[in-house]
Amino acid sequence: MQHQPGPMVAQAAVCAPPDVAHPIGAGPLAWYDQIRALLIQNGLPPEPAMYDVLWRYVRDDDPELSLAIDKAIAGAGLTLGTVLGLRETLLGQMSEAQVNQLIAEAHGQAQALTKRIESGQTDLADYGRAIAVGGERLAGPMDPAALAGLLEQLSAATSTVQAANGRLLEELEHAAAESLALADRLIQAERAAVTDALTGVLNRRGLMAAVETAQTEADASGKPLALTVVDIDHFKQFNDRFGHAMGDDVLRFVAHHLDEMLEKDGGCVGGLGGEEFVGVMPGTTVQAAAGRIDRIRADLAGRVLRSAVDGSSMGRISFSAGVAEHRAGQGADQLIQRADGALYTAKRLGRDRVVPDRG
Repeated sequence: MQHQPGPMVAQAAVCAPPDVAHPIGAGPLAWYDQIRALLIQNGLPPEPAMYDVLWRYVRDDDPELSLAIDKAIAGAGLTLGTVLGLRETLLGQMSEAQVNQLIAEAHGQAQALTKRIESGQTDLADYGRAIAVGGERLAGPMDPAALAGLLEQLSAATSTVQAANGRLLEELEHAAAESLALADRLIQAERAAVTDALTGVLNRRGLMAAVETAQTEADASGKPLALTVVDIDHFKQFNDRFGHAMGDDVLRFVAHHLDEMLEKDGGCVGGLGGEEFVGVMPGTTVQAAAGRIDRIRADLAGRVLRSAVDGSSMGRISFSAGVAEHRAGQGADQLIQRADGALYTAKRLGRDRVVPDRG
């Protein structure tokens, strides 16, 4: 499937009758029962990592993860190693062993550099003593032979310290290169920890941190902050018709499209779960944000996705969205919940539209 936009069309797709999702909080107990059954059936320990992965699975928050777990269940079964492996590879989570390895490498580099510096300090101290002794001897009477001997000793001491300094410089350069490489790996690890592996936008952890940071900055500056929750319309129907792989392409395309549009004005996008995304828009009122998201919606709905195999049309992708504006004293969860409530209204009204929070 080609997930780049096809030719533009003049009209947006006509929405099918709405199949409105349940409000927030309507299904957690049912999802918990499913998780409990999976743990018992597969003999898995009731640990946080298990709940983290299986919660995403029963809600179908991550199509790639759901497909991998379905294959594991149909094959050799769902094991502890399989779940932890999926958590690491698909959800961008670093294992404890990987974190410990990075820490050990940094500690080892620091120890090696400390030893080399201590050795260099010893070499310099020896050289300083040689110069002091030579100075004392020069203060007294010396015959030519004794002076020649002293100069030879000082020359040897100078050569020794120059060689030591050369080795120290090489080792410092090597240590600097290792430190840069380690810093790069740490940056990559930090980025992976807050990035959704499938779409490339912020994962839930990174998203919540971004929202909280934006709220703090808005409170300090007095500038407005808007947030939108976007849900791809009838995504399950698309998945059922074309398969999870093409559904993944749609998720990547929509995520990239939103991120590209909002990043221009200092915003960012993160995945809330499944086919839902959150856009953070600093310096924007709810009215301005609703207009901007509606233009993005109209642009996306006017594009046709075509198969990379035969060029056949795979239809249009539309989304529904709710928009809310930050209020002082409210946290990230409250802001997202208000935008999500507006999204629910957009779905109830027929989808393929943007509704601002009226609360």
